[in-house]
Amino acid sequence: MKILIATILLVFLGIAGVAQDKNQKTLENEIKKIKNKPAWVINYDKFDDITSVYLGGYNITKNTGGIIKGIGGRRYEMFVGFTFSGEILKESPKEFIVTFALFPNQAYPNNERENMSSDLKVIANTDRFTFNSSGKDSILSKALSGISQPVTSKFKVTRDEYERISKTNSISLKLGSIERELTQKQTELFSEVLELSNIKK
Repeated sequence: MKILIATILLVFLGIAGVAQDKNQKTLENEIKKIKNKPAWVINYDKFDDITSVYLGGYNITKNTGGIIKGIGGRRYEMFVGFTFSGEILKESPKEFIVTFALFPNQAYPNNERENMSSDLKVIANTDRFTFNSSGKDSILSKALSGISQPVTSKFKVTRDEYERISKTNSISLKLGSIERELTQKQTELFSEVLELSNIKK
């Protein structure tokens, strides 16, 4: 009897110790439970065998109580996400992506193009970070294309930096001439994406 109990216990512990991988359906279900209801994109590229996950679509040009400077009449949206190999998330990603999309109402001036290629500066509480643009985000550009073709700019953030940012309650951004203090909803997006990326072991 003792041997049987010990065997059952070992099997149970073995199952409990297995990482809980996440397929696309699992990720979609977790996203739908997020209280802020962000827009989202999950894209699998079968040629590169890479899945990209984006959440956000928050308009950082909308003045909802934060500080807003140097934007004019255009719409800038912010997305946060990560990528992983294959179609199943098997381990927590070591890198995250912050992407900005510019949706022009009409032909936009050169300074707005310059904004999209500028460094991204972040103040999270008292921590300061600077990230270099990795260029256009082709996956998100394709997903967002419609009547107005957006211009995108992608920034890669290490997991350590991202965790530090996501654990704060105050985030300010500077992208070229754009300065924006994120709302609570926009700030919470960072921690929500971090939780989504986690694999429980």
